[in-house]
Amino acid sequence: MTTTRRTSLAAHKQRMLVTAWEDHRKLRFIAVGGWNTAFAYLAYFAVFALLHDRIHYLLVSTIAHVTAVTNAFICQRWLVFRTRTPWLSSFMRFNLVQLGVLAGSLAGMTLLVEVMHLRPFLSQMVVMSAAIVASYLLNLSYTFRAAE
Repeated sequence: MTTTRRTSLAAHKQRMLVTAWEDHRKLRFIAVGGWNTAFAYLAYFAVFALLHDRIHYLLVSTIAHVTAVTNAFICQRWLVFRTRTPWLSSFMRFNLVQLGVLAGSLAGMTLLVEVMHLRPFLSQMVVMSAAIVASYLLNLSYTFRAAE
């Protein structure tokens, strides 16, 4: 294969990847979700490392949560939904969605573990799958919807 042909194939693959990223909001949501998950863990460990000997662990968790949700909001606003809606009202709606998803996840875990007697690990996988879909749909239709 010639150098020109390899370069052409590489350029074509890059264009396809860029097109997929630009055209597929769900792909962006999944990619940004992976980043947000990693960021949330890093935020928790950073806050814990800095403050665990001075403040209660629940406050450490709260600070990390606020940091992680703020990062998630910014990434989803700019990279996934690409909205120009007023940021403060969107941020409040985003937090409300996140609290609702958390409440639904905790209720789902309780139902699956305590009532249906599934193992917590399997229950978490089921709940996380439902939470991802719910979060996407709620953010699409509520948090980042165009102003009417």
